[in-house]
Amino acid sequence: MSIEKTGIRHAPLSNRIVLARFGKDPEVALETRDAMDEFLKALVSYCFDGKVPEPGEGMEWSFGGGDEQYEIVIKRKHSPKAPVSEEAA
Repeated sequence: MSIEKTGIRHAPLSNRIVLARFGKDPEVALETRDAMDEFLKALVSYCFDGKVPEPGEGMEWSFGGGDEQYEIVIKRKHSPKAPVSEEAA
């Protein structure tokens, strides 16, 4: 399998990010597999230089050009506090 014939795509039917392998037609995937979690983990790792951000820490990333410019804002959520059990109180 050639890496040049592999790509990351949005699958409209499932609304997921998939890794796809293509043949001669670059628009027709021969096979796909879900890659949503891997894609999002890689995006977070890229945005924070591989470090785990502190809760509440965030960043903005702009990309694109001309009249198609975009901005991604990513922020680590605060973890919900664990409920205090009556035994611990």
